[in-house]
Amino acid sequence: MKNTQRGFSLLEGLISLFLFLLIVLFSCDCFISVKKHFAELRKSETSQTAVYAALDRIRRDLQEAGLGLVEAMALQVLEGISENQGTLIIMSKAQDLTTDEALVSGQQRIPTADAADTRRGQQMGFLNPDGGEVHSVIATDRNSIVIESPLASSYPQGNSDIFLLRRISLFFDETDGVIRRRINASPAQPLLEEVAAFEFDYAEDANLVTLAIVLNSDEEKRYETTVFPKNTAMGPILQKD
Repeated sequence: MKNTQRGFSLLEGLISLFLFLLIVLFSCDCFISVKKHFAELRKSETSQTAVYAALDRIRRDLQEAGLGLVEAMALQVLEGISENQGTLIIMSKAQDLTTDEALVSGQQRIPTADAADTRRGQQMGFLNPDGGEVHSVIATDRNSIVIESPLASSYPQGNSDIFLLRRISLFFDETDGVIRRRINASPAQPLLEEVAAFEFDYAEDANLVTLAIVLNSDEEKRYETTVFPKNTAMGPILQKD
């Protein structure tokens, strides 16, 4: 009986192998494309999460603006929120200080048992019924604090407030594309990287702070938020009263 079965010819085998290679290459290309797209989506999601976290951190800082400083703001001794050369400055009370004696005009060394909690470069507030002033700390020892310039007014014991301030500075480092955050005189720490623009505006009359961030990865999209710092709204009210 004659055997009619035959295998693939060399040409058929080569064609089959070529088609198989095409399918493999196409599948690899699709896999690489999907993987790249997934990586871009993941990077975009990570960037958005970082932006929202940064905005939330700034929002919480702004909600503390003017905390414990209502009277000082009403007397126009300082501002809870201000801007200086592109830096957003947020002030709040850090700690009350006690002293066993009255402070007089011209005095530069402030006796206090709370000197250990004070750091060089930190700011101090002095308040009496008529007004007040703010000074930076240049030195501390066990029982006293030295300020950078003499007091302009006197502060009677029992009728004055002396306190440490917490100053938060937020600014955009254009060279590195980083929003930085500094507390008092400490080194500025990165809050958000890969930033194309950071803008803020404080409408003092409406007591509203508008923030906007643009990332390098998507310069057409702006992340914006508006904050109403409740503490800074109390100063003008008390001033009118």
